[in-house]
Amino acid sequence: MMKQENVDVAIVGYGPVSKLLATLLGQKDWKVGVYEKFSEPYPLPRAVHLDDEIARILQSIIPKNDLGRIFEPVPDLYEWRNAERQLLLAIDFSQDGISGWPGHIFFNQPELEELMDKACRNQPSVSVHMGHEAVGLRENEESVELIVKDAHGVETNIMAKYVVGCDGANSFVRKNMDHTITDFGFDADWLVVDIVPHEKREWNPMNLQLCDPARPTTVVSGGPGRRRWEIMAIPGETKEDLNRVEVAWKFLEPWDITPENAVLERHAVYTFKAQWVDEWRKGRLILAGDAAHLTPPFMGQGLCSGLRDSKNLAWKLDLVLSGKVDDSILDQYTKERKPHNRDVVDAALYLGKVICVPDPVEAEKRDAAFLSGDIPPFPEFPILTEGILYQPEESRSDNLAGELSFQNQVKYQGKTGLFDDIVGHHGWTIMSPVANPKKALNLEQIEFLEKIGTEFIEVSDNETAGSNAIIDIDGKYGQYFKEKGVEAVIVRPDYYLFGSTSSFENLSEIVENLDQLLKKFMSTEAAR
Repeated sequence: MMKQENVDVAIVGYGPVSKLLATLLGQKDWKVGVYEKFSEPYPLPRAVHLDDEIARILQSIIPKNDLGRIFEPVPDLYEWRNAERQLLLAIDFSQDGISGWPGHIFFNQPELEELMDKACRNQPSVSVHMGHEAVGLRENEESVELIVKDAHGVETNIMAKYVVGCDGANSFVRKNMDHTITDFGFDADWLVVDIVPHEKREWNPMNLQLCDPARPTTVVSGGPGRRRWEIMAIPGETKEDLNRVEVAWKFLEPWDITPENAVLERHAVYTFKAQWVDEWRKGRLILAGDAAHLTPPFMGQGLCSGLRDSKNLAWKLDLVLSGKVDDSILDQYTKERKPHNRDVVDAALYLGKVICVPDPVEAEKRDAAFLSGDIPPFPEFPILTEGILYQPEESRSDNLAGELSFQNQVKYQGKTGLFDDIVGHHGWTIMSPVANPKKALNLEQIEFLEKIGTEFIEVSDNETAGSNAIIDIDGKYGQYFKEKGVEAVIVRPDYYLFGSTSSFENLSEIVENLDQLLKKFMSTEAAR
């Protein structure tokens, strides 16, 4: 007789995107089942870079000190040099980001996933099933029937309200949902090599992009105590030509990396692609991470994009599962994430077209353009432009909707640390340096905001401020509000700003807009 399980959300796959989503839903006490076809976690490095936004997202499930132990911030520039080692482009990777973490961080993925796994399994309402392959999927009006098979051939029938495919580029969930794919026609094979030096070494530069037409090569940190090379296949080479141990060592030799001074941890050939599924949600089936989109690695944003998916999706699923809104709000997931991801892909393709030039004549033209400064500007990192955002009929310069919110050190109720650790951030937040935001709102608005789990925070530089005020211990919050020209901000659960205003008294107008916007997604029962 087939086993039976009932869950709120079933997640197929157990990579970082799945681990984050399951943990975030577990923090809200939703029953989550995770099903991974492999019996053991993947032990080798893959992604190596994340940014300050992603560090803040990870901070919501992993203690800051644990993250700091596996993170390696970048102390200097990311240098792009041609075959003659002339500097074409220098990107400053040393600055702190708006999210309270260094703007660029390198890490070892197995170490990160170990921490994420611990966070996930610590959620009582989350169950993780390794060695359980998804073999059947059928969507019904009120639920989804997912069938998984374990290593002994025993099948389990899982009834879930929603199924999320976090199962990579060859997604089982995607294959079982109606979908179309947009492909940008970018296709390049690269040999990825990870090493662990026997002794600590200083790398200068720490991160290098060698734009040599004879062999485009990326050399970056692989996290503390590790190093990565990414080596492009040139015309005429096959994956089989590249993917051999002796070939990896041959490429490493000019960099003074040999079997005598380093361990070759991994070598693998990847085909870098740019494509996405056009709709990431169909009915009760949803896609996230590589199952929904593939991003070339030249921005180091592949994993980052997937973790943004999970953070965005988690708060919308929470609203739906709690009955506060109906599931039409889940269409906003694609609406918000897809344009953002498209801009990330465009930026990665911009860099890819600079790097992937095997023709010496074309490379010479590229070099001349960069050395003369005659190049298009580097794309700005995207903000949210669509979806659940304050978008008044007339554009307002004081409306920062779609930008990331600010996080920094604060003192609150006798404790000092990053805002999310000290105050907590698991839902909506309204912040103002003028007064407690409740003073600008009526009772009905406060009741609505409390219903969706909102924190009301006054930011002060005065140690004698009220009990619900945070103390801006180094003046960075005051500087942020002043430079942005705003007196109040509304922060979504995924750290993006819903909206802002230069006048504290106008806060009620933005809250009213949020109320009306969410009511569009409210079921009759929820509206009562």
